[in-house]
Amino acid sequence: MAVVGLIWMAFLPVVLTTQLRARTGFDATVDRFAINPFSGKILLRGLVVTNPPTFLEHDFIELREFQANADAFSLLSDRPVFDSMVIDVASVTLVKRDDGATNADVFDRNLSPEGAGPLPPGARKPRQFVVRRLTLRIDRLVIADHSHRKPKVREITLGINQTYTNVTDLKQLFAPASLQNLMPVAEMIGGLVPGDLGKLFGDAAKSGTDLLKGAGRTTGDGVKRFFDALEESKKP
Repeated sequence: MAVVGLIWMAFLPVVLTTQLRARTGFDATVDRFAINPFSGKILLRGLVVTNPPTFLEHDFIELREFQANADAFSLLSDRPVFDSMVIDVASVTLVKRDDGATNADVFDRNLSPEGAGPLPPGARKPRQFVVRRLTLRIDRLVIADHSHRKPKVREITLGINQTYTNVTDLKQLFAPASLQNLMPVAEMIGGLVPGDLGKLFGDAAKSGTDLLKGAGRTTGDGVKRFFDALEESKKP
């Protein structure tokens, strides 16, 4: 049994990175990946996902660590229960290429089981879950827009280190009070991140309009104004 366990742990990183490359077209490496189906412990360290050559920025996601302690039996159910979870992200780089596509959107679309694109509204049933204690750390965000003749790149030090209890919905992670460092660019991120996650950023921006100095702005207008301001700041 011990030998089988060692073989299982040795092959998991290879399976993960191979599947990611095959399904998404994004390259990936990982230092360690282990799942204990009997105890419900999950550990992922040193995951680095990089963009395909169609994007002019190499970096996408650098995940230092993901660890979770779950109720092992619940992992087989429609509502997994996690006693604890840690998500520690060193950096995320969001890139828009010259055709308007973003790396986050392409990755999500290729990874989805449908493959051909997002389902119609209401067709995908949200996955239910419970995380009794969740720690989220995100150090750095890079936003690179290559949809113009002159690329516009912005690096933001986030320093997010938040702990949440009894999480049952991603919305709990996106309250303005929890993500103050992201508020000035939440609207813009909502236009670069696909699906429900992008909508959450957009909703967070709307609910934090005082921090954003104005209500009623669309995501697209927010993105345009942000990069216009960035362009102005580079002029002598």
